[in-house]
Amino acid sequence: MRLFLFIMRLVCVCILFCFLLSFTIKSEEQLIKNINQINIDNQNKFIEKTKIFEICDSDINSQKDINLIENQIKNHPQIKDAQVYIQHNGDIDINLKERIPLVRVFDNKNSYYLDTDCKPMQLSSQYTSSNLIVNGDIVFFNENEICNLYHHIKSNPFLESLVAQIYLQKQNIILITRFKDLEINIGNLDNLEIKLDNLLAFYEKIIKFKGWNYYTSVNLKYYDQIICTKK
Repeated sequence: MRLFLFIMRLVCVCILFCFLLSFTIKSEEQLIKNINQINIDNQNKFIEKTKIFEICDSDINSQKDINLIENQIKNHPQIKDAQVYIQHNGDIDINLKERIPLVRVFDNKNSYYLDTDCKPMQLSSQYTSSNLIVNGDIVFFNENEICNLYHHIKSNPFLESLVAQIYLQKQNIILITRFKDLEINIGNLDNLEIKLDNLLAFYEKIIKFKGWNYYTSVNLKYYDQIICTKK
């Protein structure tokens, strides 16, 4: 009789353990199934929705771990912000904002982006963004100075279409144009607006008639004059 009771108890314990185990597995599967939608704002193709599912699938044990889900997503280097919501029916909605790169920086052997907050942003194996290239003596310039120069160029459609690359030197910043063998030296970042205005005036009064191919370089280092080198 005692042996029978022992066996019955053992069977009941095994059944209970299997039930709890199956419930846990189903709960984890249900979490992923309950992700109703993933909205990605300003998507730049740096991250796919399938990657978000993978992030949510790691180390999450219940639908109550909303903060854990958000933190895991925010830790992704291409994500700027994330909000995770549970609907009344248990479905999960995820809203994301991708980081947006402004410029591509080449610093010796390293390469990275500066994003819209002017913060370094690592490259992605998923996608490569086409941005203005910045290289040279990066050590002499901080991120805000680089972004400020970018915004000055970006704010004018003519300059944006003209400049393909920024080569940084301590006292001789070179704007490399889309025209072969034509470089524009703006010196340092002092009086930047005046220098760029002089460049626009130079284009309107001279380049429109002679063409860019007439010169090999334009020097705006001294903000009150323009020095050109003919071919």
